[in-house]
Order: sequence, then structure tokens, then C-alpha cells
Amino acid sequence: MKLLFSIALLSSLHTFSFAQYQKNATPNIERVTVFLNQAQIESSYAGNLTAGSTKIVLDNIANTIDPNSIQVGGQGDFTLLGVKYKPNFLNAKASVLKDSIDMVKSDIENLDMLLNVALNEERMIMANASIKSEKDGVLPEDLKEMIEFFRTKLTEVGARKLQITRQIEPLKDKKARLEKQLSQDPSLRMPLGQIELSVSAVKNTNAKISITYIARNAGWSPNYDIRVKDTNSPVNLTYKASVYQNTGIDWKNVKLSLSTSNPSQSGQKPEVYPQYLSFYQPNMMRAMRKSEEGVAMALESAPIADMATAANIVEMVETSMSVNFQIQVPYNILSGVGPELVEVRNYTANAAYNNIAAPKYDNASFLTADILEWEKLKLLSGEANVYFMEKFLGKTYINESSVDNKLTVSLGRDNGINTKREELEKYKSRKTFGSNVKESFGYKITIKNTKNVAVDLIVEDQVPVSQDSDIEVSFDGSEGATLDAATGKLKWTINLAPGASKEIEFGYTVKYPKDKRINNL
Repeated sequence: MKLLFSIALLSSLHTFSFAQYQKNATPNIERVTVFLNQAQIESSYAGNLTAGSTKIVLDNIANTIDPNSIQVGGQGDFTLLGVKYKPNFLNAKASVLKDSIDMVKSDIENLDMLLNVALNEERMIMANASIKSEKDGVLPEDLKEMIEFFRTKLTEVGARKLQITRQIEPLKDKKARLEKQLSQDPSLRMPLGQIELSVSAVKNTNAKISITYIARNAGWSPNYDIRVKDTNSPVNLTYKASVYQNTGIDWKNVKLSLSTSNPSQSGQKPEVYPQYLSFYQPNMMRAMRKSEEGVAMALESAPIADMATAANIVEMVETSMSVNFQIQVPYNILSGVGPELVEVRNYTANAAYNNIAAPKYDNASFLTADILEWEKLKLLSGEANVYFMEKFLGKTYINESSVDNKLTVSLGRDNGINTKREELEKYKSRKTFGSNVKESFGYKITIKNTKNVAVDLIVEDQVPVSQDSDIEVSFDGSEGATLDAATGKLKWTINLAPGASKEIEFGYTVKYPKDKRINNL
């Protein structure tokens, strides 16, 4: 019997020495780099490893993970044997939300039951509230005592009803919010992930492991606030980011980075294939189809860009091809609850302010700010809110692909300058010369400065531009006008003293064949 026990004990010890231990843990999210339409999540795990093989199961991994992007690093006297990702169907946030909804629903049902009890108790009290008259022997003293009794009972029941009702309302509101979150966030219906790490250690050791991966359904878009104190001050531009994420996990108290790179775009250079030309021949259709099939096969077999990995993305962020903003303040970005506004930077830029009027389209004058050398700010295309003298004026759009070295922002109407445009009959004529017709047009622009200060004003108008050699347009001239021949834009720069007025006249002539009609004249 002793021999059998010793053999069994040795067998048990032998099995134990080769057993694989398992640790379940939730990694701590430390940093998130948000790209324009993806995010790189960097998390860590620290713990003790027992000598031998250990399987570390890391829970609460984003359900939009790109498994091919997982990278693992670490510090400690151990060896990483393998990495595996799998969905954890027991850890879906939808299940947690449904459990919460069921619990709230159960609390509401219990309170409804207590409310019904109170209502029935109230009805019973009222049903026994009939009081007999003095002829039946009810004395005033008895009546007073009964009134006090019913007042006490009804007050008690009423207070209980009020308390129950006040408890029900916030529960109903909570239930509605949970149900809305469950219905609007599709990521919640997806199971969260698990990353399994197989490690081996010769002896007990401390380990610190870093895990990095790419998650989809996250990104950011820029928007701006442009503020102008007055026309003697520079422009203040606040660069903000609207950050969203629907990865199924919350980013709490994380270091946030915003990158202008787009890792989803292929970095593979396109291949240029031969473009063969030949004359169309009906009996060659079959051969042409075969040729097209060959080209299609060549396209299918052409090399496809490798999937972007975390290493490639980090390297791209560090190059001059993109800008990476390191946000110094930790942020909470919750999954599925809408964008979070993050302030990125504040810029102060020099600006040139102008009053511009285009009386052909509007009698008002408009104050504009030309933000100079704005391309040095490395802005992305996005919407901007415009404020002038602490008043919101509206929105404008910043176009990063603009080739201009200035960004013009309208600061609104300047009601102190009025303009008027009218047609002049003395210029208007239509004459026939042989096979051609000449039509002349003329206009007068009147400007009035009603301010008590002098203003510089740019006035814009236009003459038509010909797109046909048979149509000739001649500008009859105007004092101080500059003409852009390519666009037909006319521009005057004038100075108006306080209360002063000025008139501008200009005209043009169009010559064209008399048997033709001209559009847009």
C-alpha cells in the first residue's frame, strides 16, 4: 500500500511540474493614438510569473481590433512563446447592459406593486369614510376624532405614494437611457476580445508586458474657433478635435495623441500597365476579349499592399508626412456615447483686415480678415466658428488643399458703409456693323461712408469673359480700376473720409455675329 501511495505521489508531482498555469487579467490602457479613422491602443500588464509555462489571458480588448496588428513587448526573465486573439462571448457589453436593464426593470416593477398597494389602501380608507348624522348618534366629538383619523391615514398613504413615484421616475429615465445606448451603439452587440499570451519562465519572476494593437471605429475630425477682438488685433485660432470611438471599451484617464496620418490608405505605389491601341475589327472581338481577360488576370495577380501594422504606423507618424499632437492632459473617451471635444492648440496669426463690397450682388459692405501664411499652421480641412468682438458670426470652411498663402474669413456685414449699383442709360446701346452687332452696357456704383472715421474699401464688380473667338469683349475703362482678364473681375481700392461719398462708373462692349444669340449677356 505504501508503494502504491509513493508512485501516485510521484506521478502527481510529475504532472504538477509540467502543468500550465493560467492568469486572467485586464490590461491597463495607458496611451491611445487616434488617427483620422483608426486608433492605436497601448496597454500594459504587470504581475508575477511562476516557474514553468503560464497562459496569461488578457480581457477587455476592443471588439473592433485588427488581430494582425497585435504587438507584444515585455521586461522580465521570461520567454514569450505565442500570441493568440479570440472573441470572448461571455464578456459582451450588451449582456452587461441587458442585465442592468433587467435589474432596473425589476426595481420599477417592485415599486409599481408598492404603489398599487398604496392606491388600494387609499380606496379602502375612502370607502369607509361615510359619516352618519347626529340623528344616528354621532356626536361632534366623535366626528372630530374620525376626521383626525382619516387625515392621518390619508396623509400617510399620500406621502408613501409620493415617495414611490419619486423613486420610479429616475429609474424609468435610467432604463430609457440604457435602452437607447444599447440600440444606438452597434459595437456593444459585439463580444469583447481576449489576447492569450503563452509565456515560459525558468524561475519565479516579475513581468511587465506591453500590448499594442489597432482598433477600427475610432477617429477624429478637426474644427476651429476663429476669434478677432478688433481690426487692430491679430487673429486667435483655436484648433480643436472631435474625437469619437465605438470600440466597445472605455478609454479612461489615458494619454491621448492625435495623428493626421491615415493608416487605412494604401501605401503601395500603383502599377502602370501597358495601354495597347489597335483598330477596331469585328472578327477580332474574341481575341480582344482574351486580351482583356489576360489584363484582368494580371491585375488580380498584381501585388496587394500589406496590411498596416502598428510598427509601420508609428514610423509614419514620426515622419514629416504627418503631424502628431501629444495631448498633455489625460482624457476619458467613452465608447458609443458621442464625440468628445479635445482642445489641441491655440495659434495667434497676423491678419490683414479689409472692407469689401460687391454691389452687383449685395448693397452691404463686408469686413474680412486675411490670415497670412496660414499653411504654416498645418491645419486640416474642417469647419470653423467665426467670432468678432465676442459675437458669433457664423461658420466658414478651412480648405487645407488651397494653394493661396492667405485664408480669407468673412467677419460679417459692416452697416456703416452703404453701396448702390444702377444701370446707366447713356452707355446702353445696340448697333449693327456689317455682319456683327455691338452691344454696350454701363453702370454706376455709389458708395457712402456713414462712419465718423475714414475707411479703406475694396469694391468688386465684373465684365463678361468670352469663351469663343467670335465674341469680343472690350472694357471701356474706369479710373482706378484693375481688370483680371482671365476672370473679368474688376477691383477698385478707394479711401473714404468720414461721411464722404464716391461714385464709380464703368462700361463694356460686346461684339458678336448678328445671326447668333449669346447666353448670359
